[in-house]
Amino acid sequence: MSDIKRIEVIIDGMKFLVCGDDDEKYIKDLAKNLDKRIKDTAKSNYKLNQVQTLVLCALNVLDDFEKMKSDKNDLVNASGDKKEIIEKMEEIKDLKKQLSIFEEENKKVNTNYRELQQKTLDVEDRNRKVNRDLLDKNKEITDLKEEIQKLEGNISTLEEKNNAASRRIIDLTRELENLYEEK
Repeated sequence: MSDIKRIEVIIDGMKFLVCGDDDEKYIKDLAKNLDKRIKDTAKSNYKLNQVQTLVLCALNVLDDFEKMKSDKNDLVNASGDKKEIIEKMEEIKDLKKQLSIFEEENKKVNTNYRELQQKTLDVEDRNRKVNRDLLDKNKEITDLKEEIQKLEGNISTLEEKNNAASRRIIDLTRELENLYEEK
């Protein structure tokens, strides 16, 4: 069995002997706390006599006790929900990991998209250059065709002149032959 102790405390100016097996410091701290509460109640309600002050202080202590019991019940109920909360936290952790993975994939996709955009711009630039070169070449071809047509026209004219000259030579050759024969 434990030793029953007799501890003397002063509450609201009155001496009390508290019997129990609790620690002396604990009992004296409780008495100090109660004494302070009684004094605080008396200060805030100065018209009350000592008994009324003690009753009102007791009522306040009981109110605090009931609120603590309610808080304890809330904590007990909350601890029942603790497993569900832990599961939700794990689910949130998993979702954060997935989000992180998706963000990394999104970064890669965006990088690839930017690279493809740049490649597309480069290809479009090359296409514009090739189209300009094609237009220049087509103009050269058109110019050369026109020059060929002119040259073909010149050739035709020269062939006609050549034919005319050949005929003239033939005619002159005949005339010369006729002249030689007459002589």
